[in-house]
Amino acid sequence: MKTPAPSEYRTVLSKVDWRKYEELLAEMAGDSRRDRFTNRTARFAFDRGRLEMMNPLEEHDRCYKLIESLLLVVTDELDQPLTSYKTPTLKREDLQIGAEPDAGYYMQNCDRMDGKRTIDLAVDPPPDLILEVELSRSSFNKFAIYAQLGIPEVWRYISKPGETFLKGKLFIHYLAGDRYVEEDHGLAFPFLSAGRILQFIDQSDVEGLPKALRDLRLWVETTV
Repeated sequence: MKTPAPSEYRTVLSKVDWRKYEELLAEMAGDSRRDRFTNRTARFAFDRGRLEMMNPLEEHDRCYKLIESLLLVVTDELDQPLTSYKTPTLKREDLQIGAEPDAGYYMQNCDRMDGKRTIDLAVDPPPDLILEVELSRSSFNKFAIYAQLGIPEVWRYISKPGETFLKGKLFIHYLAGDRYVEEDHGLAFPFLSAGRILQFIDQSDVEGLPKALRDLRLWVETTV
């Protein structure tokens, strides 16, 4: 009998105040510093007193690394700076909201974020682009949270745990007013479609990352 794929666990608590949310964030940050070899720490989403806790699977890290390698090649070919944050905590106490996507990227404000280990949205601009890997559905409206935080663009990779994880779907959303619009191309890289990103992920899985990166670099050189 085939062993079932592991699943993510989500727990939602009500009536959690901001102070407790901050305490949990600090506790998790301390745990990750003590155990630097693990990525399986809880991630939090907070929305005006409701707290969702999720334990990510290793697939989150695999997808993050693939997308990051794609972005590194693209920005290198464009001679464009890129500053990345893995699992950044994006929160605003005045709005009583917070979330932790798989990654956040700066292209326009790299100079302002130079040397900063964390993002403080009280003084820092929001990332130009964030990546969300979804292996299970959140009970929160993450788009509403990200819209209030002013995130211009969201990439969502939706799949299921297991051997076929890299056969998922990718969606590009950009902020238009106070809501997100789904499009085939985004704002940060208008020449790069969701289909081309999926092609890169699939090629990495089938033919290996080095060849996928070489082909991607050639594609950018002849396309942009």
